Amino acid sequence: GVVKDQLNAALKPHGLFFAPELSTSNRATIGGMISTDASGQGSCEYGKTRDHVLELETVLLGGERLHTRPVEEAELAALCQRDDATGRAYRTARELIDTQGELIRAKFPPLNRCLTGYDLAHLREDDGRLNLNSLLCGSEGSLGFLNEAVLNVLPIPQHSTLVNVRYAGFMDALRDAKALMASSARPTSIETVDDKVLMLAMQDFVWDSVAEFFPDG
Repeated sequence: GVVKDQLNAALKPHGLFFAPELSTSNRATIGGMISTDASGQGSCEYGKTRDHVLELETVLLGGERLHTRPVEEAELAALCQRDDATGRAYRTARELIDTQGELIRAKFPPLNRCLTGYDLAHLREDDGRLNLNSLLCGSEGSLGFLNEAVLNVLPIPQHSTLVNVRYAGFMDALRDAKALMASSARPTSIETVDDKVLMLAMQDFVWDSVAEFFPDG
């Protein structure tokens, strides 16, 4: 499988990148990211993996291939008429969201990153199109074997800025994070590091390359 860092290395000469940012990006495969609907730093700005999946091809039990992307009502009706696994999948999904949609909206917690699992709440897009990728992303391989993916990629930002803020206590930093996220600066991500993690980092061979951002005292 293609690893995220490999994909971004191939995209860089074109000024593009695949946005979901993971601490495991040097070993996380794109298939694994889709299967877990991975997100990390920058998720407030860029969302999760699902937000950047345009189309999927999945091999179902029995070998049938399921091609999924957001579909309009006319195409959805035609898909539901099919007498195969694809037809059964679309009929089940349409019935589920159209008959249980209010209950799903009432029961699903309003989490920023939603959850890994069957994302029933987003089976229909805001514009009404049905998108089975909302079920497949995060399903951890339980619904089929991911074969191919069409992904959305973004222009690499022209500039980046790192601001290092030191707090007297860890809880002070946590309390301030919400205010920082709501500020006009609109930070792409916030990372909170406590004393223990910082001391361990100082023992790592990469510390010399970042030490200037952590002055003594």
